[in-house]
Amino acid sequence: MWNGRLLRSARSAIAALDEAKLNYQKQQYEHSLKVSDYQTLMQRQQNQIASLQTQLDKVDEELDKLTSVYSPYRGKVRRVKILGQNERSITAEVTLDIRDGR
Repeated sequence: MWNGRLLRSARSAIAALDEAKLNYQKQQYEHSLKVSDYQTLMQRQQNQIASLQTQLDKVDEELDKLTSVYSPYRGKVRRVKILGQNERSITAEVTLDIRDGR
């Protein structure tokens, strides 16, 4: 009688252990999928950041090529009116407020 109960109890414990192992393996697999998805997402974001940085560097290079115009007067720019534009130049009228010399 005790042997039968012990045997059933042992079989039940082994079955529960096998089920727990399967659940653990399933959780490990699902976790590895999530990690893989996360790593893929991070790689995509790094690629996008690198691409945006490259674009920003190109814009900075183009801005460095632009001609700057300095005014002989100190003041605040109140208005910029674009008068015309051709391929590489823009003609503009700048209105300065030179009161207080700021």
